Amino acid sequence: MTLSPRERAARRRMFRRRRAVVLLVLVLIVVTAAVVAPRIAASAAAADARATLADLAGVAGDALADSSTLVSSEASSALTVARDAAMTADPTDEEAAGATHAMAAAVTAFKKAAVSDAQNVLGTWSDAEKSVEDELSTRISTLRKATPEKLAAALAATATAADAVRASAQEYRDGIIAAAKGSSSQPTGGSVDAQLDYLLAHATDYNTAQWGDYNPAGGDCVNFASQGLLARGWVMDESWRSGGPWKASKAWRSTPDIDAYLAAQGFAYSTIDDLDRVRVGDIGVFNWGDTGPGLDHTMTVSRVEYSPDGPVISFASHNTDGQYRPMPATLTAQGSGSTVRIYSIP
Repeated sequence: MTLSPRERAARRRMFRRRRAVVLLVLVLIVVTAAVVAPRIAASAAAADARATLADLAGVAGDALADSSTLVSSEASSALTVARDAAMTADPTDEEAAGATHAMAAAVTAFKKAAVSDAQNVLGTWSDAEKSVEDELSTRISTLRKATPEKLAAALAATATAADAVRASAQEYRDGIIAAAKGSSSQPTGGSVDAQLDYLLAHATDYNTAQWGDYNPAGGDCVNFASQGLLARGWVMDESWRSGGPWKASKAWRSTPDIDAYLAAQGFAYSTIDDLDRVRVGDIGVFNWGDTGPGLDHTMTVSRVEYSPDGPVISFASHNTDGQYRPMPATLTAQGSGSTVRIYSIP
């Protein structure tokens, strides 16, 4: 069919309009992809960030409530500040995203602090029964791996286990105090921190001006241990005393004599076969079997680290000088004849 010129012109106008509509649709698609879709995605991400932020704030609140006896006040304060800052009213999308990252970091830091504080309980209260120490160690492992959703429950279980360790150790300490009450002339308690601070400061830097150095007379180990006990709060008596360099009684400077003095005080002691009740500040008296009969050396416990196989004990010592001298291997060597008595100092 032949179209008139007018019809052909109308058809051309129709095709142009259709082409314009198609181009307009294509432009709208491009604009949507470039502008609208990212905005929708950003809005969804902001909503997710706000939801995550609210969840983390809830986790923080539960964690603080369930760890009051475990975590230090500094760590708790840091998490409280982060939680309060995160809950600012009506934050912008950018603020919500930043707060979410900060809150997540604060929760992670709090969990690390809780693990560290629980491990410190094992060191500070190392004279607890081993079974309760093992339980706390298990709870620490669970806490270390806990997700935010399970953090509060893991903290509560770890706090309970830590309380049990403290209670067990305190019961033992109360027991040795009661046992020594009728026979000991020394005050109980005292400052183990002061004792340890003194020993660490003078393990290699001898306080010779005040107490002398007995190495020329066979060894300074007992003189050094006695100085630590004095720093802890012990008092000199007729048997255990020093008036300065070369003016000390035998119990102040001689291993056999301090051993007799500690035994006369009524103090309990541990041997190499049972070290679970040892703690920092206790006094170890050693017999090196290969040197013949008699006691040879004295050291003070300076660190106790938990191990599933039993405590790892270090000593502050003169002869050999050191802050953290390991338990001598000769004590466990077959046939060595070496022995140790570690006196529990009440």
